[in-house]
Amino acid sequence: MNMRRIGVPWVLAAFLFAFTGISETACAESVLDRIEKTGKVNIGYREGAVPFGYMNDKGEWVGFDMDLGTELVKALEAKFNKKIEHTKTPMNPKNRIPLVANGTIDAGIGATTITLEREGAIDFSLPYFLTGTRLLVLKGSPIRDYRDLAGKKVGVGSGSTANIKGLQKAVDSKMINPPCEMVLFEDHTKGFLGLQQGKVDAYFTDEAMLAGMKAKAQKPDDFEIVGAFLTYEPYGIILPPDDSKWRDFVNATLIRMFKDGTFEKTYAKWFGPQGQLLLPMPEEYRVMLKVLSFPD
Repeated sequence: MNMRRIGVPWVLAAFLFAFTGISETACAESVLDRIEKTGKVNIGYREGAVPFGYMNDKGEWVGFDMDLGTELVKALEAKFNKKIEHTKTPMNPKNRIPLVANGTIDAGIGATTITLEREGAIDFSLPYFLTGTRLLVLKGSPIRDYRDLAGKKVGVGSGSTANIKGLQKAVDSKMINPPCEMVLFEDHTKGFLGLQQGKVDAYFTDEAMLAGMKAKAQKPDDFEIVGAFLTYEPYGIILPPDDSKWRDFVNATLIRMFKDGTFEKTYAKWFGPQGQLLLPMPEEYRVMLKVLSFPD
């Protein structure tokens, strides 16, 4: 589905889908109930996705998504009136869905696009981030847009199914003709290294991820982000399937953050003028947050 053609109204469908549970196993214990009993929650985060989750110069594990997880833990502590032990588990694009689906982690907060295919294995929270797919190239590259990828090698994350499909659609539609060659990398850090080593001519993923890769490079000015958005990418928190009680709590926490200004402050911390990278919030993003904040 090409989100660019649909426009902002798709946001309504996105949050309604996130709220809707297809089925629920009556006898299964909710993650929320287990957290209350054990006093523990295990949340997965990315380690090489600046500024969502990464290791800083001091060797500390930090990031935008990790701050969201901290807010979720605070909400749990307020609900149960006790300290909640917060376990942080590394995850990557390849294992993030299985880790939640098999119960290893209770939630995954890590720049994950909401897709119908993924909904077959897990659930998602409401969307909390909106970006779009673009290209990262070396400064001075002749590649300026997708048509320039004809016959070139393009790096893509192997676990980024939405990105792979988006690029494949551009090939199938003859936008990229002759076709480009997709080179898959386990994570974006390895993909960025592949670009620097000349293994690929461009790297394709969400603009927010590309901006983070560029910002953390030794020489950021050696790279450029080019091309218009090929698709819109709404991120959601990965949640276990068929657990509406836990999903509703996570959604209520996000809505509270949207409404009381906590979310905007967190966004500014990482993406504002004093953040790890400057990424102004697009108007579509602001509309999405406003729509999602409707409940009182």
